[in-house]
Amino acid sequence: QYEGPLIVMVNSFSASASEILAAAVQDYERAVIVGSQTFGKGTVQRFIDLDRAVRGNNSFRPLGSLKITMQKFYRVNGGSTQLRGVTPDIELPDRYALIDVGEREYPNAMAWSELPGLEYSQDVFNVSNKAYLRERSKIRVANNNDFNLIQKQAMWYKKNREKTSYSLNLDKHKEFLEMKDKESKQFKAIMDASIEGLTITNLPEDIEDINFDETTQANNEDWIKYRSKDIYIHETLSIMRDLIDGTSYTTLDRDKIKK
Repeated sequence: QYEGPLIVMVNSFSASASEILAAAVQDYERAVIVGSQTFGKGTVQRFIDLDRAVRGNNSFRPLGSLKITMQKFYRVNGGSTQLRGVTPDIELPDRYALIDVGEREYPNAMAWSELPGLEYSQDVFNVSNKAYLRERSKIRVANNNDFNLIQKQAMWYKKNREKTSYSLNLDKHKEFLEMKDKESKQFKAIMDASIEGLTITNLPEDIEDINFDETTQANNEDWIKYRSKDIYIHETLSIMRDLIDGTSYTTLDRDKIKK
């Protein structure tokens, strides 16, 4: 349905179906995956209502439910998205990068596993030079104050997550909370200002629905205001520009894509 350049954005909370899609287009070299390591949920669960499954014992109802893991997802290359998730082709700083988030945080999570891969190919659009895109993005990120702050925030989260002892002295505890609050204020500047050159607009097809009432209009204004400060979207658009203007794809005609 779509034959042009494609980027899929993910982060540490992209899970399940999001990971299936990202893994598929990554394996087929159909798109560039941008963001951070995903959640790592590669299993399928089913809920069983015990009231319907067990006859009698009415005096003990409700009996509750069971959640049973029934299946696992596997990529076309044979690997699973379970536990490991999807590693982006181009990684961007993530405030949760240095702490366990997702399936790997759970002590009883199912392990990663692998099956024999299949033969697969596609001739719609092929991303052929991810190293070029990755290097240019790395330079931009290193020179971006917000991304540098996010990396610093990731270390701050890790430090606080690993702290296991606290003073029971009230005055000392207050001092600790005040220090923690003071440290956190430095991160309030992240994505606080609109990005020059980043213009967010609604699709013409959506205008009628947006103008339905004042609440929808106000929500839309807030949404656009926040997106105009989103450094992740801005960097992804820069990667897309490199993808189109550079030598990072094959199959389709470059002049056709630029139009």
